[in-house]
Amino acid sequence: MAEVLAGGRWTESDVIEAIMEVFPSRRDLVTLGIGDDCAVLARGERLVTTDASVEGVHFDVAWMTLADAAYRCLTSNLSDVAAMGGEPGCFTLALGLRPDLGFDEIRGAIGAMRQCVEEHGLSRCALVGGDVVRSAVAMFSVTMLGEVPEWPVVTRAGARAGDVIAVLGDPGYAAAGLELCRRGRAGESSWSRFVEAFRRPRAQVVLGPLLARARLVTAMMDTSDGIMTDLPRMLKSSGCGAELDVGAFVPDAAMAALGCELGMDPLGWMASGGEDFGLLVTADPCHVCALERAALEYGVRCRVIGRCTAERRLCWLKGGREVAMEDASFSHF
Repeated sequence: MAEVLAGGRWTESDVIEAIMEVFPSRRDLVTLGIGDDCAVLARGERLVTTDASVEGVHFDVAWMTLADAAYRCLTSNLSDVAAMGGEPGCFTLALGLRPDLGFDEIRGAIGAMRQCVEEHGLSRCALVGGDVVRSAVAMFSVTMLGEVPEWPVVTRAGARAGDVIAVLGDPGYAAAGLELCRRGRAGESSWSRFVEAFRRPRAQVVLGPLLARARLVTAMMDTSDGIMTDLPRMLKSSGCGAELDVGAFVPDAAMAALGCELGMDPLGWMASGGEDFGLLVTADPCHVCALERAALEYGVRCRVIGRCTAERRLCWLKGGREVAMEDASFSHF
């Protein structure tokens, strides 16, 4: 390891050893951890999610470090589990590496994942295995297990006609941060909150389970791909439609100022921007006040944006009149 740290060539074994140093074995979680073909869990955990982050597709090293990309990839998995009302548990990592990467970069990326776990306050979340492979581009693929809660998990399929639709978090912040990176303005301190939301987003790992435990929501998912993409998925699963109020998408003062600065309408960021990792929920109207109080308690904004309808279509309204909305959401293909 000393030779590698001095700038020599590194091997797969070096990377695995580095991982084991950063993530020491957790015997309270696994009876067999990193180093074998399989990890043997000490208790049954059944929520499973996988997210991959690929250089040139999900991130550009001109805009963020490899450590930022690793942090964000893990956050996406945390967010998936939280959106089901569960607690993130063990995860595995498939790590694709370009041979020209510096070993310090690789160690930094692994360390960022550990930092992500710690900053989310997740004592039972740990890396227990995976794979390291040579790749033409850098890639992270995380598979995470979530602990099944004592209360019913919340799915996308529970929305019903008459439910209100709300988003919890800061929709559009990550998209605004991406735009700043694209324009080479990521280093301007005035807009650091948006760049941080893009590079190092936080998942609602406390609020998601709280809403599920309190039975405050009928359906829930995270806003990883943006409201214009995620909401139709929820509606399809639930077998209903929705009316959304364009007037509900009012940017805060900072986002409004940034929109003026860049000559862009924040509505596009808020409606189409992904990777905010907030929560998109539906709820019985009688629970809206409780929903808002719960969000406020954890410093999260709650924005009611519409209601579910029996007619299976998504309708955007402005001043009571239907309007067309351009969908600028990210697409892999």
